[in-house]
Amino acid sequence: MTSLLAFLIAAVGLPRDTAPSGKCVIVQRSTVYRHPATDPYDLKNLYGFNHAPSVVALPDGRLLAAWFSGPFEASVHQAILGAYSADGGKTWTPAHVLQDFPRKSDFDPAFIVDGGRTWFFFSAGRHNRYPPVRDPKTEVGPDSFKTYARTSDDAGRTWSEPRVVGERVFCRSNGIRLSTGELLLPVYESPAHIGGILKSTDGGRSWRHVGGIRSAAGAGEPSIAELPGGGVLMVLRTRDGFLWKTVSRDRGETWAEPLRTDLVAATTSHSIFRTRSGRLVLVHNESPPPTRTNLNIRISSDEGATWGAPCLLAEAATPGKDEVVWSRQATYPSVAELRDGSLVVVWTDLSVADTEQYGDIRAARVRVE
Repeated sequence: MTSLLAFLIAAVGLPRDTAPSGKCVIVQRSTVYRHPATDPYDLKNLYGFNHAPSVVALPDGRLLAAWFSGPFEASVHQAILGAYSADGGKTWTPAHVLQDFPRKSDFDPAFIVDGGRTWFFFSAGRHNRYPPVRDPKTEVGPDSFKTYARTSDDAGRTWSEPRVVGERVFCRSNGIRLSTGELLLPVYESPAHIGGILKSTDGGRSWRHVGGIRSAAGAGEPSIAELPGGGVLMVLRTRDGFLWKTVSRDRGETWAEPLRTDLVAATTSHSIFRTRSGRLVLVHNESPPPTRTNLNIRISSDEGATWGAPCLLAEAATPGKDEVVWSRQATYPSVAELRDGSLVVVWTDLSVADTEQYGDIRAARVRVE
C-alpha cells in the first residue's frame, strides 16, 4: 500500500470489508441475568429493566459484569447489579447489588484495571423532582449528575466508598491504563453530547476532565483504545447513521477534529478494544437509526485504518410497522480479554415499549483468528 493510499484510507476512515484483518468465531453463549418482570408500573418490579453492561477481567482471572437495573430507565430505584464468572463466561453467579445511592439513579458502570487494583466507575443523579427534594436546582437535573469511583484491591470482593471524580459528566464504556501509566476514562456531557475523558497521571489520586470533543452529529458515549506512540483512538455515539472517530496523539490531552467513517452505525453505544496481540476489536450496531437490531464484531490489524468483514454477534428482529421502534434491541456492548486471548462480550437484549419494558444481559465468548 502506498503512503498516499494509506493516508487517504485513514483520513476517510474505516472502509468496509477491504482488509484481511482477522475473523471471529463464537465459542459459547450465556445469559448473565434474565429479567424477572416486564411491567414498569408494577410496584413489585425492582429489577425488570437491565441495561448498559460493562465487563472486566479481574486480576485473579475471573470476570465481573455490571449493569444498571430498575423498574424502568431513570427510576430513583435504579441500582447497579453485578455478577461474576470463574469459567470464562460460561456460567455466572446470581446477581447482587454493587452500588445503590438512595433517592438517585445509579447507572452506566465502567472499569479500569491498574495492576492489582480494579477501578469501578459509575454515574448517578436524579431526573425527576418527585418525590420532592430540598434543593431541586442541585439535586435534580444536570447539576445533580456526577461520576463516581470505587476501588478494589482484592479482585472485586470488597470495594472502597464512592468518591466524586467528575462533575456534570457521564461515563459509559470501560477506561484504559496507557502503557505509560496514565488512566483514561471516556466521558461525555449531556444533553449536549460533547465527548471527553477523565485523566489521571497519579494513579487515580486526582482526575482531570479533558473535554470539548464535538461533531456535527454529536459525540456521546465515547469508547477508547490505545494506539502506538502515545495515541488514543475514540469512537463516538452519533445520530447521522455512521460511526465517527477521533484520535489523540498526546495521551488524551488534545483531540483531532472527529471524522465520519463509512461504517453504518445506530445511534447507540459502541465498544472499541485493543487485544494483547495488538489488534483492535470494534463491536457496534451496524444498523441504520433508529433501529439497534444487529450487533457486529469487526477486527483491524492496522490501527483502525481498515476493518475486516463483520461477524454477527447478536440480532434482534426488526420491529414491525405497528410496533414501537425500541421494542427489539441487541445493543450496548462491552469487551474483556481472557488469559488465553479469547474475548468475552456482554450486551443487552432490550425492549422499550408502551406496554412492557425489560432487558436481559447476554454474553458470548469469542475467539479471534
